[in-house]
Amino acid sequence: MNNRIFTVGSLIPGRLMVKPQTLIQTERKEVKIEEIIVEQNGSKIEILPVKGMLLDAALNQGKQINYKCRKGTCGQCTVKVIKAPGLSAPNELEQKKLKNELTNGYRLACQAEII
Repeated sequence: MNNRIFTVGSLIPGRLMVKPQTLIQTERKEVKIEEIIVEQNGSKIEILPVKGMLLDAALNQGKQINYKCRKGTCGQCTVKVIKAPGLSAPNELEQKKLKNELTNGYRLACQAEII
């Protein structure tokens, strides 16, 4: 690959002038991504926050979460949220299924959305 920069004047035959490249060095900043941590059946599960449903993010990352219907009706995907940056507020299905358990930090992984 040729990294030469040509100017209009350098394109005139016999006047090939190459402008030297200026190297710009930038700082690399390390960004720490806060994981979502949930618990199900006594096992802690760490999930990288990827937009979409919590259950889908976990399964796509190879994390084992029990689930069945994916509709918010069976309750198999209920998890206790330990740490959840960027998780949506509980929707109507979660409120109906989990009732008071919501105040104890429980969510339905198939309905909780990572935003």
